[in-house]
Amino acid sequence: MIETILLDIDGVCNRFQYHVLNSLGLFYPDDSHYPIECGWDIVAAANAIAGCKRFTSTAFWNSITRKMWADIPPSPEFLPIVAWAVKAVGQGNLHFLSSPTLSPDSLAGKLEWIHRHAPPWMQRQFLIGPSKHLCANPRTLLIDDSDRNVEAFRNCGGKAVLVPRPWNSLHEHVALHYLAREFHPIFGG
Repeated sequence: MIETILLDIDGVCNRFQYHVLNSLGLFYPDDSHYPIECGWDIVAAANAIAGCKRFTSTAFWNSITRKMWADIPPSPEFLPIVAWAVKAVGQGNLHFLSSPTLSPDSLAGKLEWIHRHAPPWMQRQFLIGPSKHLCANPRTLLIDDSDRNVEAFRNCGGKAVLVPRPWNSLHEHVALHYLAREFHPIFGG
């Protein structure tokens, strides 16, 4: 039985790729324009969309300001996921679990994002760090858009649901429909 749910922020709760790529002047109206062949590598995706090697990894990540992190719009799935999770485990057992970049602007911007978009009761319910698998146990569910994070979490004994996105193995699925099917046996009703 699931008692705790950990919710990734970027790419799950918000539209990180959409916002960052557009903020960097790249034409990216929606996720149907994501170059699937680039997978998780958003720097390669940015260069593919630009049509040239415009960014190195360092230059790309350094170009994302605190304001850009804070201004990312919520995803269409964010509030439905929160509603499903609260129904299943209650408000006190739902937490964000996010991995910031090495830039302090990333962490500060994510915190601002949480304060702008999360329900008030959830604004101090966050865990920060790249080693998400360390939170894995049979009573904890991770909701993430990274195949690697989901696999590592499961390998350490946790439950996990991958949110379909163009950069992961579920890119052919419609996110809300897929999540409803996945959550039904976990959450019931």
